[in-house]
Amino acid sequence: MEQNNNPSWKKLLAKGAFVVSCIIVAALLLFAAVYVTLRVRRGCTSGNGYVSQATPTPEPTPLPDRVYSADKNPPYAPPLDKLDISQGHLDEYWEPLSDVTRWIDLTPDGAEGFTVIRSIDLGCSYVVENGEYYRLGEGEDGKGVVDVMITDLDLDDEPDLLYTYHFGANEDTFSKVGWFNFSTHTSSLSAFSQKNGFLSLLEEDGNYILFRAIRDANLDTGTFGLTLTERLGEITETMGRIELVMDPPPTPDIPE
Repeated sequence: MEQNNNPSWKKLLAKGAFVVSCIIVAALLLFAAVYVTLRVRRGCTSGNGYVSQATPTPEPTPLPDRVYSADKNPPYAPPLDKLDISQGHLDEYWEPLSDVTRWIDLTPDGAEGFTVIRSIDLGCSYVVENGEYYRLGEGEDGKGVVDVMITDLDLDDEPDLLYTYHFGANEDTFSKVGWFNFSTHTSSLSAFSQKNGFLSLLEEDGNYILFRAIRDANLDTGTFGLTLTERLGEITETMGRIELVMDPPPTPDIPE
């Protein structure tokens, strides 16, 4: 009887063993991946059931406080006939308005040829240039100009002023942003307003950023400070008008 030496069945058996081995290895790798994923997710899940970042979020860079002297007075009190104030307020406040110690000089560093002043009693604020008084902001009462910086918002190589101001009384106070153009001696006021709070400015790489702020007067040191608390967005200028480009809202945590 002739012996069958055909090796086909041996080759088939070898291929089958190889396939089975591959399946086993793939299953082990899949199991390991699932196990590691579950461990990581379990370790990164906070007590409220939301997944946080696997690596800790770095602490934000502290924002600088802005400090102004509350004891720095202008050289003389402004003439009342040059102040854009209602006659009723002029009649009521003529004495403190005529007292130079009731005015604060808020002129920013680097100013040339002008000053910025504010009435302590009414909050009315002005740019003073060549003997003329140009009103900053609107309304009476409140804190007036709170923060001010020299800028070139319209990129015309001429300085201008970007400022925040506060007006109103009791629980109906508001804060806005203003931009004073020295070429036209007029202010453009923002449509955006903050009720019952303060606003402050910060320059970042040539951009002007608006923040909510806390205003704290220190009578011992004769200063008032602004602590920046929440970034709102960037102040831009278009055709003589200023706008606030709001920052996008933060991305919310995604539940498991």
